[in-house]
Amino acid sequence: MKKICLIILLALSNFCFSQDPRIFVNYWYLTNVIDNGVNNFPPTNDMGISFDPQILNAHACLNLSANVTFENNTTNFSVTNYMYCLCWCTNPSADAYENGKYFPFLNHLNGNPATISNFNYAISEIPGGPKKLIINSEYNTQAIYSSVQLSNTNFEKFDFSIYPNPSNDYLNIQLANDYSRDVELSIYNEIGIMCKSEKINLSNSRIETKELSSGVYFIKLKTDTDTLVKKLIKQ
Repeated sequence: MKKICLIILLALSNFCFSQDPRIFVNYWYLTNVIDNGVNNFPPTNDMGISFDPQILNAHACLNLSANVTFENNTTNFSVTNYMYCLCWCTNPSADAYENGKYFPFLNHLNGNPATISNFNYAISEIPGGPKKLIINSEYNTQAIYSSVQLSNTNFEKFDFSIYPNPSNDYLNIQLANDYSRDVELSIYNEIGIMCKSEKINLSNSRIETKELSSGVYFIKLKTDTDTLVKKLIKQ
């Protein structure tokens, strides 16, 4: 009996060390689904995914669960036995994104529970910063996640617009209602690393962005009492 228990323990230990343990310890917040090179950004900031060694749980407007099998000593995994929450989604934009982009990424025959989908993953991390998870499917699509949830809160006291968006070398920021108090501007990349920070106090400000790499960024404006975040695409 002791010998059997030891064998089981060793088998479990080998499984644990064959995968990057970081994939199991986070709820991963979705920041983008890239389909044949086209960015598809989620309409809300709470969509995401979590893993345990045998189960995948994904959340968009509703929930999806499935069995997951990790290949030993690789970053490959397969997903099957999809189970969808039989609920009613009350957010039209989240519902459209869920059914049009996110869940089809996880199950390319969306709605067929017997589908077997194959993926691989990579996790990167800046010391002291958030982690980034990239999952690649076998159908030239990719989902990008962050270990931290970026703010997506709307506020009423002030607002701003950004243009052009997508941008190249510069970005105009137009504050609503001729807002004149000092505003702290910060630009974050898709995994939450701050790339630029400065103060603005004009109703219309021009910000240089040519030093930023192509990708998705989040523009955060903060006053003493309010914070507002909007998404920017840098070409």
